[in-house]
Amino acid sequence: MESLIKLKAVTKRYDKSIIIKESSLSIFSHQIIALVGENGSGKSTLLRMMAGIVNPDSGEVIKGAPSLKIGYVPERTPATIPFTPEEYLIHMGRIRGMEKSHLQNRVDDLMKIFHMKDVWNIRIGTFSKGMKQKVAIMQAMLEETDVLILDEPLSGLDDVAQSDMEDILANVKNDGISIILSCHETRLLENLVDEVFVIKDKKVIQRSESTRIPSAVLIFEIGEEEFEGVSVPLEVEKVGVLENGIKRVETRVNTIHVDDVLRELLTRGASIKEVHSSVRHLKEYF
Repeated sequence: MESLIKLKAVTKRYDKSIIIKESSLSIFSHQIIALVGENGSGKSTLLRMMAGIVNPDSGEVIKGAPSLKIGYVPERTPATIPFTPEEYLIHMGRIRGMEKSHLQNRVDDLMKIFHMKDVWNIRIGTFSKGMKQKVAIMQAMLEETDVLILDEPLSGLDDVAQSDMEDILANVKNDGISIILSCHETRLLENLVDEVFVIKDKKVIQRSESTRIPSAVLIFEIGEEEFEGVSVPLEVEKVGVLENGIKRVETRVNTIHVDDVLRELLTRGASIKEVHSSVRHLKEYF
């Protein structure tokens, strides 16, 4: 299946600090993808690279087609916008050079999709955060979008607004638009998301179609030189050094990588001491 967006071993630095390190993932059509991780883990940076707002320092961001249209909504949008929703959308569409009649039809469609017809002539500055979030997403969808990228779309919304937003995102997906979002809300992950990417220690380390991530705990002993440069994704939890200088490593591995990990470690001369299954809930990554 052709990917819409592919990140290939991307690394991003700000000043001298590495924010995202050698991370790869692919986004396909008709999916809702979630990025999860602790605050400051690099979720927003990864989203901005996918949106084309910032470029990686190394690696590649590859679009499946040159004509791919991406809509992006940051976590923080302007607090005060001196327009009604219709005025704002018309204004933004004209900036983008959209044809007048098509623009008006598109605005009318979006006002229906987002249940905004009753407030079309009310100033955005008086809206709740949930209503302002709707306007921001509508703006990102003015042109017929292929991929919608949302940074924490449910942040700060009450239960009613969150439920309303979930319904809207489900309808957007049904219209054939792929959605990539960052979030902390496990309800959204359980109800709506097709695949989850977890970011930890600056890397995408896990993928799952569930909020419960199956993994394996692997304990092995290996020389320091043989341990450097292991290519498969390992989440190292503990490292000790034995009297003979050999490292004793305890690591967690996605179950889909276990065979590859064992094969590479054995090739490097590692001594496997223990392997057992484990399950981690996504909440542990927040």
